[in-house]
Amino acid sequence: MNKINTIVRDNFEYFKDLSYREKNLSTNPIILETKRNNRDWLKKTTKIDHSTIQENITLIVEKKLSIYKYGIKLHCPNFTEKPYFRFDSDGPAHRNKTELPLSEQIITTPHFNTFDEKGQEFAYKSETLKSEKDAKAIVENLDFGISHFFQETNIKTNGKAEYPEIKVDEPELFKVEPETDPLNGIDFLD
Repeated sequence: MNKINTIVRDNFEYFKDLSYREKNLSTNPIILETKRNNRDWLKKTTKIDHSTIQENITLIVEKKLSIYKYGIKLHCPNFTEKPYFRFDSDGPAHRNKTELPLSEQIITTPHFNTFDEKGQEFAYKSETLKSEKDAKAIVENLDFGISHFFQETNIKTNGKAEYPEIKVDEPELFKVEPETDPLNGIDFLD
């Protein structure tokens, strides 16, 4: 978290609009699929429409197959190379370089990552994430995490103040037809 993002620094008002002005997601549900390069992770990238900016903005949702590890990101590749706003449910703590004592510079997960007016990346906890009980609920449930991310970044779903359903694309092993008794025609021995 040391490198200065000069694009964010030099276009900070635009960056704030990208991050906090109203946005809309038209895709619901978001269906996570196995990542091509890492089968331990599920991922889905979907388009976000911004209320005032006509750019290619995407929402990226990634979830590790093991529980409690996921990330949510906003990316605008025409603006900056890496995602410009993200949420980490788990992982290492981050150190924010500030004038505060070292003990106060550490931000544990879960937390958000974004940039300040100097283009310096920093991690922070929202008021909700500062509550141990609320943070635990968000870490343990991707639905709570996406809801909180949408609140923090002002994203609506189909124009409404709600969040999308998250599903996992799992192949069916065999087709189940509930109106057909699968044991029909089988004689059981007594």
